[in-house]
Amino acid sequence: MINQPKLFTEAMNLYWDRGIKFTMDELASRLCISKKTLYELVRSKEDLIVQVIEFYFNGVADLQAAIHSDSSLNAVEKLKKLLCATPDFVIRKVHLHELKMNYPDAFKVLDDKLRLGWDKTLSVLDQAKAEGAVKEIDNHLFSKIYASVIEEIILGNDIDTNLTFRQQQEQIVDMLLFGICK
Repeated sequence: MINQPKLFTEAMNLYWDRGIKFTMDELASRLCISKKTLYELVRSKEDLIVQVIEFYFNGVADLQAAIHSDSSLNAVEKLKKLLCATPDFVIRKVHLHELKMNYPDAFKVLDDKLRLGWDKTLSVLDQAKAEGAVKEIDNHLFSKIYASVIEEIILGNDIDTNLTFRQQQEQIVDMLLFGICK
């Protein structure tokens, strides 16, 4: 029996390699199952994509919950870890335009996940402000700046670097929290 992590990881790998053009036949082949068996696990390709998005962001939520409840961290340490909380999947260029055009319901789920769900992170930012560790800034602007830069990295737009996604993410968070001055 195929478990969800294997199914979703293979689906993500195909998506990152081929974009939205991957077929359910290709996925079934990679999983060494029949296409019929695959359709017993998911109703459609869009259903698969939605489930993959949910799976990924459930992993993010689990990481964030663990960080949020870690009493050994101060507010700034928590904030840094929360902003870098991504599951251990290799993130490559994501074909968002293709997703938006071909599977708008799945794209909406992804867009909502990226734009919403900032409550815990922003509460830690407010805690850091209250403790005097972070200056007064607009939370909405902070989240928009972070999300915009992460989206640019995910899209792979004109970013010429040998750094992994995680390394880029960590540098972004360091710049946002500590600036670029020595």
